Parts: sequence; structure tokens; C-alpha cells
Amino acid sequence: MHAVQQPLSWSAVEEVMGVPARRSHPAWFLVADGDQVIPPEAQRQFAARMGATTVEVPTNHVAMVSHPEDVLQLITTAAGAVQGAT
Repeated sequence: MHAVQQPLSWSAVEEVMGVPARRSHPAWFLVADGDQVIPPEAQRQFAARMGATTVEVPTNHVAMVSHPEDVLQLITTAAGAVQGAT
């Protein structure tokens, strides 16, 4: 993962966005409670602001590597909820 990591482009912080999809679509958020890059409390605040269904996993910043089953379960749950609502 490190070999393909690219620096953040300035356009990522300068780009003007429209209305966030979270305002009209359901959201899910995985909080990595051992994350040392994005503090878990900040993740919880992001999730709350989004009104997201939240799952906490005892993992680090790369949950998809260390806990792929938990990530898959969250994605499967989210997909099932969206399919059931349409």
C-alpha cells in the first residue's frame, strides 16, 4: 500500500463541492477505535454529523487489511439496507 500512496493534491482541498450525498442518502461509517492517524473521537463525530449507522472495530487505520471480514459485513449490511429500501 505504501508503494502506491500518492501525496494529496491541492485540488482536493480547493474544489468546491455541492450538496453532500449524506443529506439525501443513508450512510454507514466504520470507526477504527485504535486509529492513530484519524482520532477515533473525530471519526465518531464525523459519523454522528452524517447521521450514519456506525460500527466500531478494534483496529488501526487500515481496517480493510487487518479486519476484512468486519469491513465486508458493514458493506454487505449497507448494500442490503439500500436494496431493501428501493
